[in-house]
Amino acid sequence: MVSKECMDVIKEFDTFESEESTTSCQKSQLQLYLDEHEVDRKINLNVLDFWKANQFRYPELRILARDVLSIPISTVAFEASFSVGGRVLDQYRSALKPENV
Repeated sequence: MVSKECMDVIKEFDTFESEESTTSCQKSQLQLYLDEHEVDRKINLNVLDFWKANQFRYPELRILARDVLSIPISTVAFEASFSVGGRVLDQYRSALKPENV
């Protein structure tokens, strides 16, 4: 004789296993993106416009692209970055202009 509590645990496990098997058959957003046909390299593609147009198709990849593509770029002379002679960043190099942000 199996107790009611044991039956509840078994039902819960069966539910979990059925949900797990259905989600494992689905492809990830990354796999769907990689399976798409390649874009012709000869056309002028704006990457930001591409992710704006596909933001609902690949919501998780959109967040990743937003984080990677929004990294501000600053320049420092190679010699100055490894110099021990003084401070590399001054008041002009440590601030970003509003259009860069």
